Amino acid sequence: MVRKERKILTHIILIIISVAVLFPIVWVVSTSLRRDNAAFSTKLFSSRMTLQNYIDLLAPEKNGPRLVSDMDALILMAPPHDKITIEKATQYFKEDVQRFKKYIQETENLKSQIDTAISNLREYFEKNSDALIKGYVSDIDKIVGELKFEKPTKYLQVAAYELYNSGEDLSALVDIDPYQGQKEWELLIGNKKSELEEIDSQISSVKMTLQPLEKSYAQYQGVFLASVRTIRSYLIPQLSEYTLVLKSASELLEAAKNSSVYAEMIPDETAIMERFTNTLSKIKDIQLNIQKFTDLNDIDQALTEFQKYYDLVLNNWSAAVDKDKAPYADFLNTLDTFTVRVSSTVNEAVSMLSKLNNYTSKMLALQSQIEKYKAMQNKLEKRKEEINTEIEKAYELIHDALLYLKAQLAIVQLNEVKSRVSNMRLPAQLQMLNLQSKRIFGIVSDVASLIRDEKKQKTLRSIANKLDWPGTAKDMFTNYDLFVQNYGPFISDLKLYLSDIEIQGPRFMPVSKTGVKVRPMSMERLTDTVLSVYRNNVVPNMNVMSRKSSELSDKLNLKDITAYSKKIDGASFRIDQIWQRKPDHYMMRWILNSVIVSLSVSLIITAVTALAAYPFSRMRFKGRKYGIMGLLLIQMFPAIMYMIAIYTFLAFAGKYIPGFGLSKLSGLIFAYLGGIAYNMYLIKGYYDTIPDSLEEAALIDGATRWQTFVKIVLPLASPILAVIVILTFMGTFNEFVLARIILQDVQQYTYAIGLYTFSTGPFETQWGLFTAAAMIGMIPMVILFLLMQKYIVGGLVKGAVKG
Repeated sequence: MVRKERKILTHIILIIISVAVLFPIVWVVSTSLRRDNAAFSTKLFSSRMTLQNYIDLLAPEKNGPRLVSDMDALILMAPPHDKITIEKATQYFKEDVQRFKKYIQETENLKSQIDTAISNLREYFEKNSDALIKGYVSDIDKIVGELKFEKPTKYLQVAAYELYNSGEDLSALVDIDPYQGQKEWELLIGNKKSELEEIDSQISSVKMTLQPLEKSYAQYQGVFLASVRTIRSYLIPQLSEYTLVLKSASELLEAAKNSSVYAEMIPDETAIMERFTNTLSKIKDIQLNIQKFTDLNDIDQALTEFQKYYDLVLNNWSAAVDKDKAPYADFLNTLDTFTVRVSSTVNEAVSMLSKLNNYTSKMLALQSQIEKYKAMQNKLEKRKEEINTEIEKAYELIHDALLYLKAQLAIVQLNEVKSRVSNMRLPAQLQMLNLQSKRIFGIVSDVASLIRDEKKQKTLRSIANKLDWPGTAKDMFTNYDLFVQNYGPFISDLKLYLSDIEIQGPRFMPVSKTGVKVRPMSMERLTDTVLSVYRNNVVPNMNVMSRKSSELSDKLNLKDITAYSKKIDGASFRIDQIWQRKPDHYMMRWILNSVIVSLSVSLIITAVTALAAYPFSRMRFKGRKYGIMGLLLIQMFPAIMYMIAIYTFLAFAGKYIPGFGLSKLSGLIFAYLGGIAYNMYLIKGYYDTIPDSLEEAALIDGATRWQTFVKIVLPLASPILAVIVILTFMGTFNEFVLARIILQDVQQYTYAIGLYTFSTGPFETQWGLFTAAAMIGMIPMVILFLLMQKYIVGGLVKGAVKG
């Protein structure tokens, strides 16, 4: 019997990979069906589902704002109605007015549904007040049950004094005397806290001392760096010149020893030496403080080099004996000329070096002080860290006692809350109940922060969050009242302005037709009411009311409340769909453009490559072997490399060829007709598997080469041709970069660019539309793939096998 090997690890890995692969698809589908805004929701999935995103993309409704815009265009005889007759415009205008009236009537009906649902909710709260309060108290009892911990045997009094010292009122815990634990608390925690406060004070004092020192150091450092830059650019080249001259003068002295030429006249040696030493001795005596400033090494090196040759010249000069020789006279003349030339710049150089020395000395002194205080600060910080560690260990010792006492205090406080809420009546006292809910949340959070059991902590927080429903209900009722206040003037203004514009609108059309565009004041006010008043006054409170009603349903999970909440949510959502201004798009046009472009490109490329591959498979000619390889090498370079050439060509051709060029689908199709070599190679490999004998038999029977190609080779090669069509269609359909560069007109966009627009601008946070658009865009590729999938495996594999 063969024993089956269980590959548990393999299955686990496969499950993880499957989840990782499928999760994005699940997220896209769920987000496309969400009613709430996924960009601002903390929930991965929502209970508020709708197909509205798909409706807005496939069959966008001509809602209130669009009707207003259309009526305005009809009155002004503006695009897209500038070419129609006045009679036709009047007819369209009446249709728009009637539809607008229907929207007003539908809005009033929906408002009545909301009123009824809110009234039912108030009535439900009133009738079931006792049951709701009882459930509320029951949840408090659950929290109390979770807060019962075993009483610790150690450090209870220490923990009590810690709480007392923190300001907690322990009077409710009659068996606890906090003062009994004071001495032990001082030893464990109190003394360390006092030392910690002292250390913090010392650290603060050190920082206050350090701050001016570091500020002064930074100022000197700025001047120092500026001086170094000046010396590098100005003084180092001068010192190098001085050194070169001194080196040459020293060589002249050496030359005088071996020279046989005597000087006719010797300059005044004493005067020259006096001027030379007086002028250059100032630089000779300068010593830079470079021990802590590596930036000065190059300056010090140049200065040292100069001083070296200065000393060498003086030493050789003093030891010179052939003072009547011509080179010696040249030496004196050289030094005399050099001294006269540099005398004006030496003082400046000395001043710069002296200042640099001064800055370095002050910086060294400041650096010494800063290091001293830094060391002191580090020592204090280290001690502070040690004390904090000791305090943490002390709190670790008293943790269980602290948790127990906190829980006991919480139980006392929760029982107090129970006694307060037991006699409350809803919905009148929702506000008071909400205050108690917030208090409970604070009590539970305070204790939960000490609980190490994550499961228990999560349970406590979950129950506390569930008790937040009074606040949710209060917010819902409050926003409903505000919504009612703003809704009345909004709907009244709509009726008033519409009734006026219904009469006045057609009277303005003949005037607008003559070119005198005058917009009626009622039209302006109607537009402002629909676009501004609704957005600013009505929708904020209505949306909050709707969201809070859904939250209330989730928290209470009661059948009647859920039914009423769904009515409120559904009616509010429909009102918003009627009066919400939605950005315009051309989704179906974009998909159609992509289908046209992708289908055209795939058919053209398939036809061209089918013809081009045939000679490489059946004919023998010079360059056949390396020709197709050369084409493949060319195609290895990405299309974006020749984008400038294509763009320039399309811009030029568009001026002379109608319907071709930039922002034209024909121009984009032309740009895509570059993926030929790879497809030709695939088809050539498939042609090679078709026996030559079939064509030879046809040729013997009188068929031409073209007939054998069309009637024999192409039918047999249909699998690989289908593969080329599918792969080219899919690649072209999803291409973005070339299309984004070539297409500028929004109505000419392909699906890929159109999808990109759903992630920017007015659609930036509307993830529902974006994901719905992504789902719709999958349809053409899925249909094509399903129709031709049977050819893919056979078409790809067969051409790859010889024999």
